[in-house]
Amino acid sequence: MINAEAQKTKSSPAKANTASASNLQLQKKLDSIFSSFNKSTPGVAVTVIDNGKVIAKKAYGMASLEHNIPFTHNSVLRLPYSEGREFISIAAVLMEREGILNLEDKVHKYFPKLPVWSESVTVHDLLNHSSGFADEWATLLLTQASMSNRFDAAQFLNFLYTQPKPEIEPGKGYMYCNSDFGLLKMILEKASGENLRTWMKKKMFDPLGMKSTLLHDDKNEVIKNFALEYQPSGNKKFRSWTGDKTSPGGNYYIATSANDLERWATAHADQNSNIAKATARLFNNARLMPGADKNYAFGLKHRNDHNTSIIAHQGVSDRTYITRVPSKGLTVIVIGNNDIEHHIFHKEILDHVLATSSTPFINKKFEKTPVQYSQQALEQFTGRYIDEDTLTYESFVKDKKNILDFIILNDSLKWRYNKTEIIPLVPIAKNVFKDPDYEVYIEFIPSSNGSMKINTHAHHQNKIYKHVKEETVLWKPSKQMLAIFSGKYYSKHLDFYWNIIQNEEGKLIIKRSTIADTELEPETENEFLVKVEKRPGNNFNAWVKFHTDDKGEITHLTVWHPRLMDHRFDKVQ
Repeated sequence: MINAEAQKTKSSPAKANTASASNLQLQKKLDSIFSSFNKSTPGVAVTVIDNGKVIAKKAYGMASLEHNIPFTHNSVLRLPYSEGREFISIAAVLMEREGILNLEDKVHKYFPKLPVWSESVTVHDLLNHSSGFADEWATLLLTQASMSNRFDAAQFLNFLYTQPKPEIEPGKGYMYCNSDFGLLKMILEKASGENLRTWMKKKMFDPLGMKSTLLHDDKNEVIKNFALEYQPSGNKKFRSWTGDKTSPGGNYYIATSANDLERWATAHADQNSNIAKATARLFNNARLMPGADKNYAFGLKHRNDHNTSIIAHQGVSDRTYITRVPSKGLTVIVIGNNDIEHHIFHKEILDHVLATSSTPFINKKFEKTPVQYSQQALEQFTGRYIDEDTLTYESFVKDKKNILDFIILNDSLKWRYNKTEIIPLVPIAKNVFKDPDYEVYIEFIPSSNGSMKINTHAHHQNKIYKHVKEETVLWKPSKQMLAIFSGKYYSKHLDFYWNIIQNEEGKLIIKRSTIADTELEPETENEFLVKVEKRPGNNFNAWVKFHTDDKGEITHLTVWHPRLMDHRFDKVQ
């Protein structure tokens, strides 16, 4: 790890720190970090670069479990769509440098039919998620049961053209919005007169020698050396995942390889390269995402570890693919075809190479001790708990979606993960319960005033999630009270109806022609919780609020969550 020039001169403390671990030690460390990857698991490719020199390059696991093909540095995979934001953002700046467009151009210049309220919105606002446009899929999921459903360019533009009001104040607010980058892609194509995939290959990837990298806008395309994405399905088994968005708002995926990302990282490290200059331009008037610790909307995250500035290239799902430490000349590349939090691997490698102590293990170690609870004693743990950190990367709206519900069933404490999945909990010690299948420990913390908090120790993530018991008494309306909410409701923006009925059990049900019947669960007065399904078995919480006029008659309802700002359905029947 010490180059020839460094051997001739007295090493600085920084160089000595970087060189403190030998290549052999690094190889062994990588083998340890990735020991869970083998011939029966998805794969991963790892590269470590020290001041332009590759000092470690290893691959583990499989590119294809079906055909027994190992994962390599030439394996091509599709980065998650939010990771594509870095590449499309840099493309916008490169076009500006060529005089094709200006980041301060109004979006109306390219699409004059956009609504009047959006006349002030600029290309830069799209890059910063501050346009005010409705998030394509957060809104469409009110009418469709999967984010993978077809939604073409004409439908997308009509969706934007008919939006009655901004979701946030244009140019000033913030809301993570797929529509912003979908519209950005279309603007870049209109400004350049070329398909963006063709333009990026010619102007970005070919000049860097990134022969395997492309804007992957057709997920059914056959690509040489392509590695399918896998997700765990329990019992050490995996299932293939093809649930990508196919619409303009998510169709800017990047397909690439670890070898190509070496070239991308090298371009970023060279301050005189077009890529590095474009990135510097993006930081002019850049916006930080809330609740995401110096994470910028265009796919770069800055953090400080051990008084060292670190830049992570990642989207919003913690799928870090490149980490750079500019002051040390250090780069780490980790990509794989498995749904895991890659940033953990990056952190372990950096700690080793920089010879720094790793982040302390923050989760408690719970010693198993005999403990028994009567049903009455278990009652103290039951109830609903709300995440204390209510801000997410999605917007500045307080988020209630991370809810933990605990119930007693068959004389034992259960975690009601959703309406169909109830997880048994095993008592480990006093006030501590464990998920039987994962290294997840739920620590109940009673206080002197009678309130209850929870620390959920996710050992496999080295994270603690904090929740507090909701003291608000849930609204429990009678069947007769619920009956007044029945009716037919219409969204003018979506040209779509919700029929809300009361079933035989007295529960309120949303009936939609394109989605299975969905229950409205009472929360607070006139407000209900509804599960919005992103794809089969994967949903999130949203809230429906009914509004009345001066006479107490229901006039409309609104649906909200952090990426849906009070979407309106008028009562028409």
